[in-house]
Amino acid sequence: MKLFDKIIFASFIVNLIFIISILFLPAFAILSPEIFDKIFFSDDRAMFNLIAMPLNFIIVFFWGYCIWFLFKYDKYSKSIFPLFFFNMFYAPIYYYRVKIKKRPLRNTINKPESKTPSANLIEESDFEKMTRESIMGILELWSSKVEQIKYQESQADINVTEELFQQWNDLFIVDSKEIRETFSNQEFALLVQFDKQIHDNYEKLNQNFIELNDFVETDEWKELNLLATKIFKELNEK
Repeated sequence: MKLFDKIIFASFIVNLIFIISILFLPAFAILSPEIFDKIFFSDDRAMFNLIAMPLNFIIVFFWGYCIWFLFKYDKYSKSIFPLFFFNMFYAPIYYYRVKIKKRPLRNTINKPESKTPSANLIEESDFEKMTRESIMGILELWSSKVEQIKYQESQADINVTEELFQQWNDLFIVDSKEIRETFSNQEFALLVQFDKQIHDNYEKLNQNFIELNDFVETDEWKELNLLATKIFKELNEK
């Protein structure tokens, strides 16, 4: 786990403790009224400030991280509403679901269904073509070390290792009706095979994405690269 991830996890724990503490405040006020008054209602606010200021910073920082994560990786999730309206109270729940339980992220929106033709809607054949080209594009990127390095050089501010995994997860949704219709059964089976390999390695990395230059030297990258090359070639021959 990277240092930043450790900081976020520590902030998650602090946020949880804070929420639990709020729930027990009435009991604390009843059982220890003198200490409670000294902390919260004393003329000398030094003790209160000593606790409140760093705590507020950590809580706001953690909530801000959850907002950033949602807009970067989970922007079509319904969690956006409780995360904004219940902010610090919902942030630990959101973090637990997406980072610890690793629920599927929703960073793509489903194609709208309509039985009435409209000039504003993408034609079915065009949509299938776009879907196929997008998946073939990321598959081709996975198959080429040279293109990955070029991508990293052109996007120096992002972690391309992470981007490779996220792009595939965004584009290939195994239970998507549109994807099933875009590819033949044999092609789909190959893509599912690659998808499984992606998720297996995603679990191994545990979202600790190393830099691309290091990743391309690992056995995990070599396995994915070899499989992507094989599948990309087979899909192009069909």
